[in-house]
Amino acid sequence: MYFNDHNEKIVYVGSRDGDESLNCRLAGVTYPNPDYRMVRCPSREYVFEYIVRGRGYLESHGEVTEVSAGDFYMFRKGAELTYWADAADPYEKIWLNADGALLSRMCDLFRIAEMLVARVNVRDLFLEIHDRLSHGTEEELPAVHAEILCILFRILTMATKETYFPSPARQNSLAERVKAYLDANLYADLSLDRVSEVFGVTKMHIIRVFKKEYGTTPVQYLIERKIGIAKSLLAGTVMPIREIAALLRYANTQHFSSSFKAAVGMTPGAYRKTNIGK
Repeated sequence: MYFNDHNEKIVYVGSRDGDESLNCRLAGVTYPNPDYRMVRCPSREYVFEYIVRGRGYLESHGEVTEVSAGDFYMFRKGAELTYWADAADPYEKIWLNADGALLSRMCDLFRIAEMLVARVNVRDLFLEIHDRLSHGTEEELPAVHAEILCILFRILTMATKETYFPSPARQNSLAERVKAYLDANLYADLSLDRVSEVFGVTKMHIIRVFKKEYGTTPVQYLIERKIGIAKSLLAGTVMPIREIAALLRYANTQHFSSSFKAAVGMTPGAYRKTNIGK
């Protein structure tokens, strides 16, 4: 255990060459620091964090989300994210950085796109993860990782409960639930027919309530979110355009290019040349 320059207590340091199923890279506690700021462009691992006290901010694709005591959030490997503590009320948070094939599959199972934010008390589960990592021997590590996967599954189950099983107070918020479902499925092959099937109402009803609430249709909203992700990947990575098209579930590169040009006014290739590194 040691403290780093960010006023963080590091309770576990793993290897980058660990178990492919789950590899815990780093675990610790961030104590209040008004100058705390992290930039991940893109993130090289999956990040799980729970805020114990104070507040901070997450910025992804130009959108800023405020988080505070009692909030859990996680983001996937490859996500473009900047996050920082509130200067007047900097947060204390407990966290885990990890990687692994099973983590990727777990996020797919819970339909998590890039980032998930939820108000759910999972502090004790994070402490349990830290305890397992701090006291396990090298020989026990595979068994410890299996236990941690189960704990992370419990955390994600609790964090996504309101999305799939909303409380009675939220039952009438169809537009909100549709938007949450779209956000969770940005990398899925999604259609309005599928959304209609999931929520058990007609497509026209979904379009009507969604447009009334957000001023746009579900399909247009989905396109705008995908174009936003594409712009970040084009400007911030060297990922081939064909791979970006496949990641965002376009039928082919040509379809992606025409859709991107219609929204942005230039081709993906031209956008990358103009904006790379900005």
